[in-house]
Amino acid sequence: MGGRENAEAVRKRQLRWREQNRKAWSRNRAGQKGRYYRQFQKNTRHKGKRWTPVEDARITAKDRPTDRELSRAIGRSMQAIQQRRYLLLQH
Repeated sequence: MGGRENAEAVRKRQLRWREQNRKAWSRNRAGQKGRYYRQFQKNTRHKGKRWTPVEDARITAKDRPTDRELSRAIGRSMQAIQQRRYLLLQH
């Protein structure tokens, strides 16, 4: 009688749908990511400006806050922070 699906059944159904509809899933996922990151693009006070040594130290510190908090504090987008950290830690 009309019960709820358990989480395992729902997950199997989702994965089956993804497998059968790869293009639709890809578009859907890209849209989700775009909406997620767009909310952090508002912190663009420093867009186009050079990174300072203080900002570099903050984003690479061991006890740093989350990227969301850093974004608000230093006025850069989360993507910019993640890309800069990646570049700094490569060398």
